[in-house]
Amino acid sequence: MIPAAIFLFLVGAVLAWAFRVWILVPFCLLAMLATTAIEFCLDASIVAALGSGLVVGFAPQFGYAFGLLAQSMLIARLPQRQSGRRASVALLYKRASLDQRR
Repeated sequence: MIPAAIFLFLVGAVLAWAFRVWILVPFCLLAMLATTAIEFCLDASIVAALGSGLVVGFAPQFGYAFGLLAQSMLIARLPQRQSGRRASVALLYKRASLDQRR
């Protein structure tokens, strides 16, 4: 169960970079159901199987929160560029549209 929780934590962190929070609903439900079914098939009690399912179901959520935190920390550390290619291209289009109006 611990390796599965660690793996799902990391998957949750990766999901934070590409998807919105709604991806967690089906992903966590699927992880909980699969873990509970596997634990129950391995002759665990129903309480132990549900407990394992809850732990594994919450792991992607904690990973998602960690991924969002890491993403915001990395973006905050990036240097802010004063002039970039997009800004200069937008400025050229703005100048061109002003010239056409005259």
